[in-house]
Amino acid sequence: MSVAFVSLIVNATVLRLLARFRHGEVHLRAIWICTRADVIANLAVIVSGVLVLLLHSAVPDLVIGTAIACYVLKEALGILREAKDARIAAIAPNGKP
Repeated sequence: MSVAFVSLIVNATVLRLLARFRHGEVHLRAIWICTRADVIANLAVIVSGVLVLLLHSAVPDLVIGTAIACYVLKEALGILREAKDARIAAIAPNGKP
């Protein structure tokens, strides 16, 4: 949890610095999305650690770990979709292939 907390501070700082790129080109937006996912994952790891300590059970860790994996996968698919759209737009500026 202590490493997740330090990582949270670093990632939150970087996310703040990258905020101006959140609506930019797809590669810059991807960096912002990945960093946002890191911040959310750091928070989730801390919550999971607290729950494991309080409940003396590995279940919160498994549930939250699965939720983090699903969230990161969703974000990755979104980035791939945006990259595909940007590639199509670059090939045909009017949006038609």
